[in-house]
Amino acid sequence: MKKQVAGTIMSVDTDGASFLVQQQGSQYSFYNFPVFTGQTPLGSVLSKLREEVGLDVDQLRLFDSVIAELDDEKVALFVFNNLTINDHVRALFAKQGLQFVAGSQLHQLFESVHVNTQPLFEQLSK
Repeated sequence: MKKQVAGTIMSVDTDGASFLVQQQGSQYSFYNFPVFTGQTPLGSVLSKLREEVGLDVDQLRLFDSVIAELDDEKVALFVFNNLTINDHVRALFAKQGLQFVAGSQLHQLFESVHVNTQPLFEQLSK
């Protein structure tokens, strides 16, 4: 099985924070897919956003990255911000089945993502 990677874009405005997610039925999940051969997990996310979504990734800033457990699999999760979101950008994401959803509507998603807060180097020293 190929290693998976996940990414989201956080947008904060007067209504609060919203996140780029995909919806499957009544459930939301982060945009995730296999890491591209010959690329790093971060490179895979940026390539996917640039080449398949059509996004100008030069606008993005990496806000955070964590190793998260999604569906019992450890996945690199990258959180970006600094994107100007307008109708054009929303349409690009909609073509890929992605949308920005208010954080207040994503309780199920946030509760299902398990993030290890123990520093990686501390784990390696044991």
